[in-house]
Amino acid sequence: MTLSVVDRNESLSEESRRLLERRLAYALSRFDSRIQQITAVIEDVNGPRGGHDKMCRISVKLAGARDLLIREQDADIDKCITRAADRLGRAAARAVEQSRRFPRFRNGEATSDTSQ
Repeated sequence: MTLSVVDRNESLSEESRRLLERRLAYALSRFDSRIQQITAVIEDVNGPRGGHDKMCRISVKLAGARDLLIREQDADIDKCITRAADRLGRAAARAVEQSRRFPRFRNGEATSDTSQ
């Protein structure tokens, strides 16, 4: 599992970065063999004005299934990370299940993604 973290405003503390890594590892560990890349972007969308302005956007490339993109926004970055990771785990489960039910067509032949 390759994780790339982009902190656009350098507002992510070391503790929050570890929380992000732990939450993603927990939410996605059962799909580890399918995950090609994870990119997390953390941003303070409206600067110092306050409000629900911390944004966490996580994208995941899955082998044999559709790519996932989850976006959460909150005043607290840790809550934002936690909710995004939880949603991502559920979305990955749905995407993997869907890829098993509906085989993809390649070169005119139906192939099953479970063999990959």
